[in-house]
Amino acid sequence: MLRQLAVSIATLIALSHSSLARAEAWFEVEVYIFERQSQSTEQWPMAPIETKTNRAIDLISPVVGQAVVSMSNESAPCTLVYDADANSHCAESTSTDTNTTTEMSNGGALAISGPSTASSNVVTSYRYPSVIPSEIGSGSQAYASQGSGPVLLASSQGQFASIISSLSRERGNRSLLHMTWQQPMMGKSGSVPIRLFAGKDYSASYHFDGRQIVQQAMASAMQGTNGTTGMMTEASAPLQPSPVWQLDGTLNIYLSHYLYIETALNLRKEGRKLMPVAADEASMNATNTAATPAKVMTPYLMSIPLEQNRRVKSDEIHYLDHPEMGMVIQIRKMAQPNA
Repeated sequence: MLRQLAVSIATLIALSHSSLARAEAWFEVEVYIFERQSQSTEQWPMAPIETKTNRAIDLISPVVGQAVVSMSNESAPCTLVYDADANSHCAESTSTDTNTTTEMSNGGALAISGPSTASSNVVTSYRYPSVIPSEIGSGSQAYASQGSGPVLLASSQGQFASIISSLSRERGNRSLLHMTWQQPMMGKSGSVPIRLFAGKDYSASYHFDGRQIVQQAMASAMQGTNGTTGMMTEASAPLQPSPVWQLDGTLNIYLSHYLYIETALNLRKEGRKLMPVAADEASMNATNTAATPAKVMTPYLMSIPLEQNRRVKSDEIHYLDHPEMGMVIQIRKMAQPNA
């Protein structure tokens, strides 16, 4: 009797979970972000707000970046190359090392795996252009499938054309990002944010925290291991710095009876800031003082935050206002995707 009761309870739980899975809510999200020129005198934070982009879903990099796939295996390396029809083959490797790196241009074959062993370790990174285009979309019309995560749609599947045209005509406005995607909606605890970034990469001139990069002497930077200048060896080549995007952060949307959107975005603008000048030891000894170092106006990359949490209604067009930028967003109901 007890066993039959336990089986009945387990069956009811399974059916309940199955019903919840079938009832999973899917929505189509369209976002347009633009920068505006303003004369705001507001004082912005000293450092960028925390964005936690490391756990966000990135729909932009596969479209605009050049994928660099590295892998390390205990056995002989093999790079599986996937063609447009998702067929794979083991590509020939020119390296005898167990570490393999493969580059992929947009629209090309993608190397994503080593041999089919548990010891495979695949890491994908991207190389980006100096400026990200404002229009982000898949190469052809796309649709989500049941059980999948967020799917980037083609630009033609968006519905903001007239809104973008109207806002672009206003003096001082400049488009930063427009994209549309489909995603399942989770509760707050299970939601995963979407990574948003756009505009110019400032990493050649500024650190992530906004400080200007002081260029080292070219002679020492170009010094090779053979003692000659004018040629940089592979061993001494500097690492590629992480991008410092003009717009960078996350957009999190979750469902808790109502729809909620959380933005954690930084908009970076070049400016000037009063910064201390580091005095050398000789000059400090000459003046025999330990006073606070002098300050001068120095180029600085300001970080302007757009951090909001707002309850919204589906199918309505919402506008998030800000002195330096604006965001237009619509979360549209959609049919449950097919398997």
